[in-house]
Amino acid sequence: MSYQFQPEYKEKLDHNHEANLFDSLPETNNRFYSDILAISIKALKMNTFLDNFDLERFPDNKELASTFDPMESAKYFNWFFHHHSDLFETFNLFSDQKSKLLFLHLIAYRLAGHICVRIPLHFSEESACYQKYSSLVKKAPSALTLQGFKGGLYHFDFELNNKRYLVDTLDLKHVLYRQQYFFSRDMVKIMPEPGDYVIDGGAFLGDTAVTFANSVSPNGKVYSFDPVRDHLDILKHNVDQNPNLNIQIMPYGLSNADVDCPPIKIDRYHGGFTACNKKVPVRAIDSLVSKNEIERLDYIKLDIEGSELDAIKGAIKSIGKFKPKLAISLYHKPQDFFEIPSFISKNFPFYKFYLRHYTCHKEETVLYCDPF
Repeated sequence: MSYQFQPEYKEKLDHNHEANLFDSLPETNNRFYSDILAISIKALKMNTFLDNFDLERFPDNKELASTFDPMESAKYFNWFFHHHSDLFETFNLFSDQKSKLLFLHLIAYRLAGHICVRIPLHFSEESACYQKYSSLVKKAPSALTLQGFKGGLYHFDFELNNKRYLVDTLDLKHVLYRQQYFFSRDMVKIMPEPGDYVIDGGAFLGDTAVTFANSVSPNGKVYSFDPVRDHLDILKHNVDQNPNLNIQIMPYGLSNADVDCPPIKIDRYHGGFTACNKKVPVRAIDSLVSKNEIERLDYIKLDIEGSELDAIKGAIKSIGKFKPKLAISLYHKPQDFFEIPSFISKNFPFYKFYLRHYTCHKEETVLYCDPF
């Protein structure tokens, strides 16, 4: 069964009136600073959103739904005080009002927290669109035994938009329903398209690899990167059960240099895995391109747990040469909010910037860069 699914702007969300805290966009740094402070402090005083929490995302933290963390709030007020000028520079890089408005809300959310600020989202899991999507998804417990913080995996097998999704993973709604890493707004498209050669940085279990490969068609190609042996085993399983999809497994992380060593084994899945002081295999994109291990680049997705800026620095020549579309996670470190857009803007002046966010929490902010 196939259903032509496009969630964006199908419905006006009932809670948008609560989410929209900003009546206008600030034009100066002083106004930017004072508006965000005033609105965040007012939200702390006036709002109590006890339903603004995703228990599916954080199943072991139910008590946090009604908990305000003053130390977390104080940390971000201090961050904003020291970096508001940097943040204002980033704010001015965005090419449309919706991206700018979202950026303001994301900062206010960090200052005031989930009980006091709703982030305006383009999707709702109470909508008719989500119900239609859910009715098409077919899943059963996976025969694979790998476990992690959400328990076991699921085996998905269904058709959507005339594409088959045969994959063992945790879920697909973030990439298929919420359309994470797929930007489409006002005639601007930043996504994998037919014939594209794609970097899938942070492949995890293969949900994005299969989705991207379905999008680029057999004439395109997906280079799927992950440095964790346990993830790579599941990724290989998913590639093997989709022989018609053009996915090449790259058993490395991405950074600004090459490090040779075996993939690390952690005996579980871990979507938020970071190397810390452990040695893991990594590659620079420029190194792979120079050795013709990557033929060309049309789209780069980086969701690599805080190593995004290093990976971009390791791709300076390739980005300059190919001018690929970019989808870069912008939330793993507070300074990513301004350091990553600033670096891209200064080194690659041919991009326009857009922003999207994919949870009711501070995680899953994606910076989209459109070459012109």
